[in-house]
Amino acid sequence: MHPPQIPDSCAKPPPGSSTYYALQRCPPARRAALTLLLDVHVRVRSIVTTVSDPGVAQAKLAWWHAQMLALDQDQAEHPCLRALGRCFRDQGLRPQALLGLIESVDIDLRQNRWMDRAALVHYCRAGSGQTLRNAAALLGLTARPALDAAEELGVALKLTSHIRHLGRDVAQDRVYLPLDALQRHGVKAVDLQQRVVSPPIRALLQEQTTLARTALSTARGALTPYPAAQTAPLLALGAISEALLSEIERADFAVLHQRISLTPLRKLWISRTCTLRRRS
Repeated sequence: MHPPQIPDSCAKPPPGSSTYYALQRCPPARRAALTLLLDVHVRVRSIVTTVSDPGVAQAKLAWWHAQMLALDQDQAEHPCLRALGRCFRDQGLRPQALLGLIESVDIDLRQNRWMDRAALVHYCRAGSGQTLRNAAALLGLTARPALDAAEELGVALKLTSHIRHLGRDVAQDRVYLPLDALQRHGVKAVDLQQRVVSPPIRALLQEQTTLARTALSTARGALTPYPAAQTAPLLALGAISEALLSEIERADFAVLHQRISLTPLRKLWISRTCTLRRRS
């Protein structure tokens, strides 16, 4: 892959972030392509949190949808999306591979609760799952099992993010935990808004953390047979997320009233040692 030209308007992962360190683990040309993919992902996903008027949000989403379809004729207006389209063509990807992102935002604009795990996983798969699948393809992975594993990793990363950002999301009246799981533990959405980690809420979060960790571990394991040069960024993201879940557990699941993070140095160490272990 030839290094794509990154437009000045393209937002790069901020230094210290998980994606920043993960992208350091791949060659420059691949890194540039992934930077474009992540920029488009963030721009489209931001509709959910930055646009309060439902009509305006749907209009913005429709515009992005049309832009993605226009990639087939190389007629997209957005410079970052247009550059990403060229990367897609280099790897034999169709613009339709981006449409899961549109679906995920559309789901967010229509609902703020998920009845069960199957519904939540479907939502995660449409957005983060499809983006990680596209990332794997841009890294040069072509085997169906490898792409499937990357998609599962995307789902697991999103499940982890939901646990970490539970307090922030609940404050916006969004509960990214299955309602049947809340009911099973005797927890109501209004209980989460109290920002107190009661024993039932702690049990709920322990259950969801265990499920997310299992999903991360399974996806990472499925990626290990493939070349480290192509999987290292994905494995780094998974390893950092697993460490974050452990940190959340050590903090006694205090995600309702505080932001639990890993230090940049720790993320750097995890991403480097993860890569070194894969190369050994």
